[in-house]
Amino acid sequence: MKTLVALSAAVVLTVGCAEGQPAQPDAPQNPPAAVAQNPGTSSSSSSSPAAKSERRFSGGATLSVLGLTLIKGETSTVNNTAEISTQYQTQGASERIGYGLTLQGRITQHFYVDVSGLLRRMGYQLTTTVSTTTTNVLNGVTFPSTSTTSTHEDTRTRLIEIPLVLRYYGLGKRPSSPRWFLEAGGSWRLANDIRTSLDSTDASGIVTCCTYTPTVPQHRSSIGMVAGAGIQFTDEFGIKVTPEVRYTRWVNPIFDNLTTKTQANQVEAGFSLTF
Repeated sequence: MKTLVALSAAVVLTVGCAEGQPAQPDAPQNPPAAVAQNPGTSSSSSSSPAAKSERRFSGGATLSVLGLTLIKGETSTVNNTAEISTQYQTQGASERIGYGLTLQGRITQHFYVDVSGLLRRMGYQLTTTVSTTTTNVLNGVTFPSTSTTSTHEDTRTRLIEIPLVLRYYGLGKRPSSPRWFLEAGGSWRLANDIRTSLDSTDASGIVTCCTYTPTVPQHRSSIGMVAGAGIQFTDEFGIKVTPEVRYTRWVNPIFDNLTTKTQANQVEAGFSLTF
């Protein structure tokens, strides 16, 4: 009996000791590896990727609309004698719209060079009327009689204009912001492919047609001084839309004969689409 009691007490003491010992910690576990994030796809990025730098050269198409006709209408009468007078009458036959290509290159952040090639069509019609007054007598009564003869000239030509200007651009708040600019430079003009048709009408009203000897211009080419201003819009693809106004003062007129004179002052509105 004593042995049973002693054995029971030993079992109780053994269980109590086991319960009093602290639990052994589990084996340490490695934390899961952090997933690398692509900084380019993070939605919490504080700034977007930098915009592409502007191309040094850009080119495209350009359109020009003249505010003044190339050759204006004019009439003049010259009294050669008391009986003979000559009237000169010019009517312009030019187109106001010109078109061509343009190329722009960047020198610095503010300064650019722009060169264009434009095609225009210029023409005029010149009518020369000679009036001759004679005195006739019928039944003792005198009365004047006037007869007229005339020539009609129709001349057309193509103009090639090459303006070269230096542009100063202001800076926008953002790379895609509109940029205003001022420009100045020079231009060269050439009259090409001159075509002339000439017919005449005698005092009896009979028309004689036609001769096709080209009219000789006063100056086949000319230079001019250019000044202008405009604004450039650029979209996210780098396409540039540039409206502008430009003034050119031509030094030598292409045509300068009687009432036919090429305008010295040229005012135009331009529109360019470049890439």
